[in-house]
Amino acid sequence: MQGGHIVVLNGGQKEVAYEEGTRLWQLAEQAGIKDVVCALMNGRIVSLADEPEPGAEVRFLSPRDSEEASRVFLRGATFLLYRAARELFPERTLIVEHMLCGGLYCEMTDLQPGDAALLQRRMDELIAADEDFVLFKLPVEKARKIMLEEGLASKAALLEYRPFSFYRLYAFGPYHNYFHGIMPKSSGYLKGARVHPYDDGLILTYPTPYIEACTPIIHQPKYGRVFRQAEKWASILGVSYVADLNNLLRNGGIEEFINVNEALHERTIAEIAQTIASQPRVRIVLVAGPSSSGKTTFASRLAVHLKVLGKRCQPISVDDYYRDREDIPRMPDGKPDFECIEALDTEKLSEDLNLLLSGEEARIPRFDFIEGRRCGLVPLRIRDDILIIEGIHGLNNALTAGVDDAYKFRIFISPLTTLNIDSHSVVIPEDMRLLRRLVRDKRTRGYSFAQTLAIWNSVRRGEYKYILPYQENADVMFNSTLLYEGLILKKYAYSELKSITPDMENYPEALGLLKFLNYFLTLDDDSLVPRQSILREFIGR
Repeated sequence: MQGGHIVVLNGGQKEVAYEEGTRLWQLAEQAGIKDVVCALMNGRIVSLADEPEPGAEVRFLSPRDSEEASRVFLRGATFLLYRAARELFPERTLIVEHMLCGGLYCEMTDLQPGDAALLQRRMDELIAADEDFVLFKLPVEKARKIMLEEGLASKAALLEYRPFSFYRLYAFGPYHNYFHGIMPKSSGYLKGARVHPYDDGLILTYPTPYIEACTPIIHQPKYGRVFRQAEKWASILGVSYVADLNNLLRNGGIEEFINVNEALHERTIAEIAQTIASQPRVRIVLVAGPSSSGKTTFASRLAVHLKVLGKRCQPISVDDYYRDREDIPRMPDGKPDFECIEALDTEKLSEDLNLLLSGEEARIPRFDFIEGRRCGLVPLRIRDDILIIEGIHGLNNALTAGVDDAYKFRIFISPLTTLNIDSHSVVIPEDMRLLRRLVRDKRTRGYSFAQTLAIWNSVRRGEYKYILPYQENADVMFNSTLLYEGLILKKYAYSELKSITPDMENYPEALGLLKFLNYFLTLDDDSLVPRQSILREFIGR
């Protein structure tokens, strides 16, 4: 019988022959490769239900090792939870809200104590049954009709902006749905999907390269409050889903929407400044957050509001305290670890802070990111100024260990977007941050998109290790997301992402971002973005 062969890359290169009709999941089983949910075949992420391409190089991917595989697992787990909820509680509505505590926070109408345990039991039964996720390629109008019949109005609304005439819809038992990417081959691949009660809702956890599904959930009340506040404003503004945002742009309401977004930022920063000014002992404001949160612009705008309140401010960027590139600690693979705190000259920072707080002169370094080294020292002396220090490690006490905590005020900043693709698919904040960083690094650091994509996994791992554990230590949290930014970032990122080809290492990540951006219209007139906007930190003035 006619077949072919592929080269399996897991554990080295091994040529594997197969017969016609064989599927990738069968080849993975034959090779004894376990805990995988998808495959990388000739540069593309594909379903294990797919047939192998003759002569292809194939790497089977586990959600514990691959971000792309983790997303595949999450889609399947969300459909699994959706079906369990529909079967157990047909009169209730399950809404996926946002990412929280390393999982997916969901709410369900009339949620009762014990419901999470019932949902988990049904999910486990469906996992044991190992039912297939069946893919259908349908005309858009037929897909829309099915979605409306099943009560998926937000998904049907998004189809109006789909740039293609077809749509891929999955069936899982009697239910149809789509989660904006490929699914696992069947429910049996979803061992490890867990649902937990949390506050007024549920958290669905799943394995990722950064945090395990079995990791105990750490309560994050401050983080959760920021999300609830953002959801409240999104509801007031009438923009909960991408289709709502596209409607605003198409119907002429986007300028006012941008202005309201920016005004909300301004009001929140003013309130934070007032809180700081009311504490006379505060001499150092530490602004921390993951990559591309908008720390630099936030710190600058906070300084302006503090000056209005009679406080002199002096910004200091932790980024200027990077060690020269050749002195950065190395990861096990030999690549520089820019995310670890040891990549910073904390000794020099502590020395400078002590000099400044005592009224003496310090010589502050300046770092050239294109050259990768310190490019000079600038003398600085202050009186009773508030030092505003921004950087990814701002909440780590190791950064400012020599300063009394009574002098510090800590702020955690991150774009915690509550804009969702639809009622069951979130906009993952890390995708927005990655788009921001791609655009900024090309403009300010001379990095190609491929170079930035190549280090992103390292950045993410560093955040989970060095930044996120400290976020609840913050005195306040600031949500730097702007609900409209997808419309703008698409203009700056789309063509560059399309230039990344299947033979390039980070093609799957680029393709995923392209598919995500396809849901947004493009706002070409970026003059509508105010000059002081956090978004200007990334797209330029």
